Amino acid sequence: MRPEAVAAWTQLYAAVALLAGICAACALLRTIIELRSGAINLPTGTWKQRAVWFPRLWLRFQLNYLRGFPCIMGIALLYAHYIGFDAFNPA
Repeated sequence: MRPEAVAAWTQLYAAVALLAGICAACALLRTIIELRSGAINLPTGTWKQRAVWFPRLWLRFQLNYLRGFPCIMGIALLYAHYIGFDAFNPA
């Protein structure tokens, strides 16, 4: 593999990892805000309701995270276009 291709792939993976971290932090913040404002209804009356409290909260976080995925994908594609798609060719 050419050194330029290795550098291009490494930079792309680092950029996507950074964007995924930012997206996770924003999703966590939004989930906390929704939980504190009462937008998420998590009843804790019975033991069955308490048993599904964490999975419901985790699902809400995942949905908030997935809302940011199109931005991550778009930025990654724009970055790959900026570098040039030929730079990612290993041959």
